[in-house]
Amino acid sequence: MLLPVFTLKLRHKISPRMVAIGRYDGTHPCLAAATQAGKVFIHNPHTRSQHISAPRVYQSPLESDVSLLNINQAVSCLTAGVLNPALGCDALLVGTQTNLLAYDVYNNSDFFYREVADGANAIVLGTLGDISSPLAIIGGNCALQGFDHEGKDLFWTVTGDNVHSLALCDFDGDGKKELLVGSEDFDIRVFKEDEIVAEMTETEVRSVTLGNIDEHSPM
Repeated sequence: MLLPVFTLKLRHKISPRMVAIGRYDGTHPCLAAATQAGKVFIHNPHTRSQHISAPRVYQSPLESDVSLLNINQAVSCLTAGVLNPALGCDALLVGTQTNLLAYDVYNNSDFFYREVADGANAIVLGTLGDISSPLAIIGGNCALQGFDHEGKDLFWTVTGDNVHSLALCDFDGDGKKELLVGSEDFDIRVFKEDEIVAEMTETEVRSVTLGNIDEHSPM
């Protein structure tokens, strides 16, 4: 039988697909989610005795283990992961249509804050190709950008349409990760750094799948 470790009653409207879990102190997993009011909800039951005082963060008046990170814009993407391996903890990455924030939750400070002219519709964090340092890669309006832990722009290229989803994987089995990009034109493009090495149209695959389902449906 599965037993709940804890029960958390959310007092905020959470945006769909805007949830991340990170070990911001290097040890304990914490939940972060974007609210529909331009804030990021951070649930951290491991530091209830800490007094949080930072320009961006304030303690929720209703929950002692919840902090709210002020973004003051609609959050368009959110993720967490290792941005600087030397620190041994995760960073929280928050994207909007004008900015990208890399936030140190444990120390209540910014890793970096960058303006992004093409917006941030999707975000992924990890290594890409021969670039040794982890990158926070965002996909916006026909553009892809990757930032290291100092906010330096180490990767930039264009893609065919507005980006909706991103993933990193070793697509060709060479031991290095490629970037998979899904966009509004229903294409999935595979980038080896800034070079497209494969391109697939999602609508063709979907029509075949649905056709097979209908053909074998007992109904």
